[in-house]
Amino acid sequence: MEGDTGHPVFETAYGRIAVNICYGRHHPLNWMGFGLNGAEIVFNPSATVGELSEPMWPIEARNAAIANSYFVAAINRVGTETFPREFTSGDGKPAHKARARINTHARAAEDRCGQRRPGRGATPALERPTGRRSARYVAAPDASRTPSLARDMDGLMVADLDLNLCRQYKDKWGFRMTARYDMYAKLLGSYVRHDFQPQVIKDPSL
Repeated sequence: MEGDTGHPVFETAYGRIAVNICYGRHHPLNWMGFGLNGAEIVFNPSATVGELSEPMWPIEARNAAIANSYFVAAINRVGTETFPREFTSGDGKPAHKARARINTHARAAEDRCGQRRPGRGATPALERPTGRRSARYVAAPDASRTPSLARDMDGLMVADLDLNLCRQYKDKWGFRMTARYDMYAKLLGSYVRHDFQPQVIKDPSL
């Protein structure tokens, strides 16, 4: 399910970009890996379904953008797919032929991000979310995000991203400075060993 090619970041004329494919979004260390390698925009192309991932979809990409001080484009497939043979989803429900995606595209939408307005200072990187149910969106390192695209039609979102926010929020929140990477590395190094012993402090009364 997970690849073994690391967490490469591609330096382009449009910024340093990376791709966290589908299920990889459920693993915080994937997001961190792209951040440590200098990503400024991480795309997360997914093929998830509504009933399975609806509660997590508005949260994971946005949390990754905050924790790693980069932009995240949360992307998913469109509509409902129908298969010729029935299948089960491992949830105890009857077999079925259709699988509805969590969201769909919308008509073209353009969001101006990180721009300065006269007399008002810098606006948030992205517009705050609307009350619509979660579909495709872009999350920013300052905890803002675009409104979602609609769930029932094709479309395109164009977001103008101010990549300076990546550095600004690394400096503002100091996550890299306060992280304990040496301690995390030691824990992970011991966890993958067969003789791993969890660090558990027991209540003396037990």
